[in-house]
Amino acid sequence: MLFRTKMDVGRYCEASLKALLSSEREPVWEALRAVCEDRALSSIERQTYYRHLRAIYVELVLIAITKTFGWTVSSDAHFCVMDYLGKHGLADISSLAGQYGQAFGSSSLDGVTAMVSFFDRELTQSNLSTGTAQRLVKEFYQILRDLFDKDFKSLKLTAKTRRSASLLSQK
Repeated sequence: MLFRTKMDVGRYCEASLKALLSSEREPVWEALRAVCEDRALSSIERQTYYRHLRAIYVELVLIAITKTFGWTVSSDAHFCVMDYLGKHGLADISSLAGQYGQAFGSSSLDGVTAMVSFFDRELTQSNLSTGTAQRLVKEFYQILRDLFDKDFKSLKLTAKTRRSASLLSQK
């Protein structure tokens, strides 16, 4: 695509978070549990399961933004996500996303698989079946593919330079 629509990263993050936090995602996540037919996955308390999947999605979006648009836009995205979640009483999702980011960064080979391993350890004490873990890896890679091949092929996210500059000067 020759021309991409410019959009402020804050607007993009807010729209993504609104969609992510809506209850419309929950039936999709329950369908994933049903398809996996995994006792350990099914035993996770519903809201805990949703909170972790939301955190994973947030982190995957932030990873994709960083890879596609660089540090300045990424800094704004992180700020916007933390601010939005904090204002909506969901700082725990921001904290969890950070833990998933650490898991992603802990592997030099496959950060997504490391995220699934963290999910498995935290929520099922490493009792997910191999098939379920592989399914989750595929699902998370699909999220990244959709971001790279759909959203970020048609959008050019931009940062508010003043906010980015102040964030960088605080470090």
